[in-house]
Amino acid sequence: MRTSILIVAALLPVAASADEVLLKSGGRLSGRIVSRTASEVVLDIGAGRITVPASSVVRIEEGRSHLHEYEERAGRLAAGDVAGWLALGEWASARGLGTQAREAYSRALATAPDDPRANQALGRVQLDGRWVSEDESYRARGYVQYEGEWITPEEHATILRERAAEAGRDRERQQAEARVSEAEERAEQAEARAKQAEAQAEEQASEGLPLWYGWGAGPAVWPTGPIVTHPIAPSRPARR
Repeated sequence: MRTSILIVAALLPVAASADEVLLKSGGRLSGRIVSRTASEVVLDIGAGRITVPASSVVRIEEGRSHLHEYEERAGRLAAGDVAGWLALGEWASARGLGTQAREAYSRALATAPDDPRANQALGRVQLDGRWVSEDESYRARGYVQYEGEWITPEEHATILRERAAEAGRDRERQQAEARVSEAEERAEQAEARAKQAEAQAEEQASEGLPLWYGWGAGPAVWPTGPIVTHPIAPSRPARR
């Protein structure tokens, strides 16, 4: 809360002869005190109202502000005095009292709905001979509101197509990256299996086992020369 008060105090211009609320932070707020209690002070600064904790206030210097003068002028105007409300709206706008200026112009429109000065001051435009809000005029002309801006249907469709295409490219890129990652993972697994097999072979060799041990039984001695066979002699009968 204290930080927001400091920011507002730094941005607000000091109005001559206004109610001044001096803060412990060193800043000050200028406007008209609307209410004041033991716990808070409500100050109308023209563009709106600010509530300040009483614990943040050093002192209050009461004076006369543009808000006081606006209220006095407004109190002297009749409800149907269009010229008077228009003049008061311009006076308030020139002194930064935006809320009060809109109020004055709205009071003028209540009596003269087609008054161009009041309509323009409130941001209204003419459409087919009648005054409407800017948003209403855009809708009537077929515009669509997209991300806070009014654009044509063609522009809207183009933006949607471009974003859909971009989303498609993002999906394809993500899928390609996933395939590459999967292939790298398979390669790492194959390399790990190969290293494991190599380690097992080295372990078997260190234990004195032949390399073909794991393939099944083999000969005790491999022949190194030609194999020669001899005829078998017939057996003789035993003597009696």
